[in-house]
Amino acid sequence: MSKSGLPARLTLNDVALATGVSRSTVSNAFGRPDQLSASLRESIVSKARDMGYFGPDMVARSMRRRELREVAVVFHHDLSFAMKDPASLEFLGGIAKELDARHLALQIIPKMGRKLMLAAAFQTLADVLIVHADIDNEFIPELQSISKPLVLVDSVVPKVVSVRIDDQSGARLAMQHALKSRPQVIVVLSFYIPDAERQKILEHRRAKRFGYVGVERTKGYGEVLSEQGFPMNKVHWLNIDDQSVETSTHACLTALRENLPNGVRLAVLGMSDRMALAAEKVMTGWSNVTVTSIVGFDDIPAASAAGLTTIRQDHFHKGELAVRAAIDGIKPGMLPVSLVVRKT
Repeated sequence: MSKSGLPARLTLNDVALATGVSRSTVSNAFGRPDQLSASLRESIVSKARDMGYFGPDMVARSMRRRELREVAVVFHHDLSFAMKDPASLEFLGGIAKELDARHLALQIIPKMGRKLMLAAAFQTLADVLIVHADIDNEFIPELQSISKPLVLVDSVVPKVVSVRIDDQSGARLAMQHALKSRPQVIVVLSFYIPDAERQKILEHRRAKRFGYVGVERTKGYGEVLSEQGFPMNKVHWLNIDDQSVETSTHACLTALRENLPNGVRLAVLGMSDRMALAAEKVMTGWSNVTVTSIVGFDDIPAASAAGLTTIRQDHFHKGELAVRAAIDGIKPGMLPVSLVVRKT
């Protein structure tokens, strides 16, 4: 206990003593994870979390280095994705506009390979943190304990400010439009959700925590299917690898085509425009299948050029709001979406 009677703040030394390693090794586990083996780092971080220690005091460290004015964006994909994905570019453009006006620097912390190392990302020396990534349950206490300005994007954690669109309503609009074309079979190109967990979501049962966006859009699609009595055994949910959307979409649809009866009427919904556009390209050469509608989500520039029907969201404004929420303390409501009907 401290002199004030409150529990004393845990330190690197406490974790080092509990884990049987040096103080510098514990410091590397949080600040320089590349210096340790994955197994050693994981054992240290896991023990630290059990103790209630989530890393060095970034506020104090920032004070020592004279307040470098910088905003960090923890991003859900690698840098190559961020620099070429149209929706991501618009989002980062909105952030850049706000930071330029405030004369602040930007740091992007990308997902490295298949695993986003959130524990290390949270130890950034940046003064403000914008987290545009899925948050696993194990990181929620750590996230809630961060003392610097923080905002989530497209994710939800209790007691943490979030900037997000109404994904569920957008998915409802998309499915309602698709069903108007009277398809016999529906294909949903989905962000990754295991089949068993998706079934729980559709049945309104408690499921494991997966990507917020994918879960919300699944709920929206499912609600409309149920309301309109569309047979669920005629709905194909295909998990698309969003690291390689075009390749994955081609492989999944090619495999599905072998099991579709000739003359079937088919509607396709993509959880992103990239998925929907890739599907349109794949199915162009299909014979004996009538594609009644293709509906995407995002309204990237390529969607307009291709005449893709989609759900529009304002990625640029979302980036602007993320900065305003983190720095100015605004409380953004759920951002609206709209259906844009084009030739598909």
